[in-house]
Amino acid sequence: MTIAETNIVVPTTEPTYPIYTTVTPTAQTAPSDVILLAHGFKGFRNYSFLPFAAQHFARCGFTVVRLDFSLNGMRGTADRVLDLDAFARNTIGREVDDVATTLNAIIHQNEFADVRRTMTGRIHLVGHSRGGGIVQLAGRNLITSPIPSLNLGKVVVWNSVSHWDRWTPRQRDAWKAAGFVEIENGRTGQKLRMDASYVDHVEHHHNEINPVLAAATLGSRLLYIHAAADLTVPLAEMREARAQNGNIADEHVISATTHTFGMTHPIDRITPALTDVFDTTVEFLRS
Repeated sequence: MTIAETNIVVPTTEPTYPIYTTVTPTAQTAPSDVILLAHGFKGFRNYSFLPFAAQHFARCGFTVVRLDFSLNGMRGTADRVLDLDAFARNTIGREVDDVATTLNAIIHQNEFADVRRTMTGRIHLVGHSRGGGIVQLAGRNLITSPIPSLNLGKVVVWNSVSHWDRWTPRQRDAWKAAGFVEIENGRTGQKLRMDASYVDHVEHHHNEINPVLAAATLGSRLLYIHAAADLTVPLAEMREARAQNGNIADEHVISATTHTFGMTHPIDRITPALTDVFDTTVEFLRS
């Protein structure tokens, strides 16, 4: 049975760039924790396995809010970038702010009243790939600057990045000289631009947006789930990040699977690896 969902638009400081969210209410009658689910780079809230994750977690007793970052360029319904300029000027800080804006909306915005009526006040953050790095930063911020009526539960990251400077010095210099870099979306074939403001932001806010430093604050609230054969974010990157914080955070490594756990968009099946991800996530959130 598919659980009926509600789409809610969350305003931002830029009225033309809101945060599009989808709420999947818990299938159970008891008060529920909330899971905020964040997509990765070039992603969106309805990408591949994310709607299935929301349905699964809701059947397990959680209320799930998944979001489109405000500058992902998808305009809420598309599966490809429609607003190339928005995508170009996105930054890590903007996405962290989007999470905070969404959390505040859950507490204050009228459209989230049904969520508030059933929630325990505890929220978990789950993110894939770049979204994993984002939720680590957002979780740290929720600890250091609490939002009234919200308590951070756990943070689970799926094939998460642990650093943002994924370029050589030569590539960085060329990026800055041109004012932008062009990348290809392998799924859609689109040529997408990223402005030099992205690399400037990473360099100027290195400590503030460092996932490894954020993970130190999260401590044992954090779980890394990682594919052993991830070519996009190598397993060694997660292992190094975890070791820098004394291996306090738990890890769960899934053998013989990829950055998307063998899933495609649109999906053609649910893989055993993805089932493992879902089961491990729920077990950790309940612990």
